[in-house]
Amino acid sequence: MATSQGERTMSSLVWFSSARTAGQWLDYWLRQRLQWWRKFAIGPSNFSSSDFQDKEGRKGNNLYYSFPWGKEPIETLQSLGDNELLQMYPGNKSKLHGRDGRKNVIPHVLSVSGNLDQGVLAYLCDSLQLTESSLTRKKTLQRKVLKLHPCLTPIKVALDVGRGPTMELRQVCQGLFNKLIEKGISVWPGYLETMQTPLEQLYAKYDEMSVLFTILISDATLENGVVQLRSRDTTMKEMMHISRLEDFLTKYITAAKNV
Repeated sequence: MATSQGERTMSSLVWFSSARTAGQWLDYWLRQRLQWWRKFAIGPSNFSSSDFQDKEGRKGNNLYYSFPWGKEPIETLQSLGDNELLQMYPGNKSKLHGRDGRKNVIPHVLSVSGNLDQGVLAYLCDSLQLTESSLTRKKTLQRKVLKLHPCLTPIKVALDVGRGPTMELRQVCQGLFNKLIEKGISVWPGYLETMQTPLEQLYAKYDEMSVLFTILISDATLENGVVQLRSRDTTMKEMMHISRLEDFLTKYITAAKNV
């Protein structure tokens, strides 16, 4: 569940367990949440945890991200005991009972709350990479790449046109756009832009947008069905038949989900 509090967006998960297993569940959820944050990160070691105990003796853990300016919390896990339920529902305690083996017990509450704004900022900091790329022998340019994990990047593919008859190329792009959207692959329709942009500038723009692949439709596509596919992560360009694109992209994204 996600809620907005003023200018912060918070996520919240509440887990119920017996008093006997509350400590085990706190350890379990700590491992799961830390593993989740690290799973999608380029630098997983920047995510860390530390334990704490509040004034009432209730144990918990904070998850942190090491930003360039220092560590900041992104998520908090805490065992709240049974007091939360008893205070919220005073009166007949039997209505709160749950089963623990043969016993009727009042569940203990484990709270997991996260600051989604901080979490997004953590992944943006983690994925932003600056590298030197040479334009000419004398001039170098700093290349900015937002290398978000394939599961997190909002736009997987950009579709653009190269040399050739504009109307026909746009028709091919529109057909491919519709096919990919039907398969659940998000596409940036760069072919609809009316202003011509040099390819290297276009690639730089898409790298900063974290687009995984740029597909270039050209007169070669009209002649033999071949397109150019450029990778964000490797900057390599390869020629591929348009009929193979859908299968290639689907397998790539599925493989990233299964890591």
